[in-house]
Amino acid sequence: MRGYSCGDRRTGMKTTWLKIWSSIGLTGLIAIALWGNLAYMNLRPADPVLPGWEDYSPSRFEALMARDEPVLVEIYASWCPTCLLQHRAFEDLQDQGNAPQIRAIRVDFDRDESFIKAHGFTGTGTLVVFRNGRRIAQASGLVTPEKIHAFITPYE
Repeated sequence: MRGYSCGDRRTGMKTTWLKIWSSIGLTGLIAIALWGNLAYMNLRPADPVLPGWEDYSPSRFEALMARDEPVLVEIYASWCPTCLLQHRAFEDLQDQGNAPQIRAIRVDFDRDESFIKAHGFTGTGTLVVFRNGRRIAQASGLVTPEKIHAFITPYE
């Protein structure tokens, strides 16, 4: 085994182990970052209901559907990143004096299962306008004040 000395093999071995542990460490950091964010989104408390909004209740929703006026419904979950951004956009609209001039109800995706199933919703981050018990408009993923305002304005 000419050309190889004991010292060369050890140095090569140290380099290999260093690469392996570096890879494991980097992978671990990435996993912690991803799982940490996932854990936070699943464990964070629900955003407070905005002024002028109501939490969903079947009797209140039925009463509002009996009126000839539009009702904005947000399909919300505390673990939903889109819902968090929508909430911030609605807060911005409120701060700008452009809060929706429409009745608004927040439906909790996890808690209000009967509503979700009855209306066939399969995801969160959805804004829906109802009138007389019928869905007249729907949009998902609106996360800026401008897009939300443009969606709601025709029904105010």
